[in-house]
Amino acid sequence: MADDKRQDPSDGFLFSARLVPDGREGNKVYARSLRPGEEDTGEGVNLNAGDELVIRPGGLVINSDEIDALSPRGFGGYAPVANTIWTWYSIMGEQVGFFVYLFALARRLDAAHAAWELAMQERDKAGNEQGIGRRIGFFRALSEAEVAIIALHRGMNMLARFNSVFSLGLEVPDSLKLLEPVVKEMRDAFEHIDERAQGKINQRGQMDAEALTIFDQPDFIESSVLRYRGRSLHFEEDVLAALLGCRELILKVIDLRVAAQNRTG
Repeated sequence: MADDKRQDPSDGFLFSARLVPDGREGNKVYARSLRPGEEDTGEGVNLNAGDELVIRPGGLVINSDEIDALSPRGFGGYAPVANTIWTWYSIMGEQVGFFVYLFALARRLDAAHAAWELAMQERDKAGNEQGIGRRIGFFRALSEAEVAIIALHRGMNMLARFNSVFSLGLEVPDSLKLLEPVVKEMRDAFEHIDERAQGKINQRGQMDAEALTIFDQPDFIESSVLRYRGRSLHFEEDVLAALLGCRELILKVIDLRVAAQNRTG
């Protein structure tokens, strides 16, 4: 039987922390991490043969912002957040239910951004094409936009329901609340596009000629606007704003969770 070569994402290197000198007692060399806001002078921890490196209790402080800073920002300024969640709770530990929910949410947002970025790239390419090439590029960009909207709505919905699942007092800003209804309607149309093709506007089978408007997207290439049943969504600006806003809330959840655990710990 062949060896199983699958890798667990938790295996191997997780995170690095800068250590600075914190005193010496004989052959014991003490070190600690930088304190919040402390200037890094560049001084290193020097060990001689026979020395023992010791970190006092509380001397190693891990900050979620430092972990998050390791994720490179992509197109639009969004940085993948799933690795931040995975790394933070791999180090700190967490109840399975809470971790899996937050990790799933992070993955939905990362997937939405990946599709959003591809849609923007294909849209720009299509804008420089003519004839058949332009039309092919348009459909390719639109297909990625559909995936982005579907994944984004799942993330927004999970955040909206967060307090009903975990009582942390997470506050969703009005900007996201205002976007959610139009994102939901676009998502429903894209997810159930087979029903819209039959003129159905919902799963109950209600018929409406406007169901077919999901197939009519004349403004997507030129102005990045998606339209459906009289509603419009600026794919480049509104979707990016939603992604960045949701990502900020995920990091806020970490802070709220730590505060709640400190109160009960």
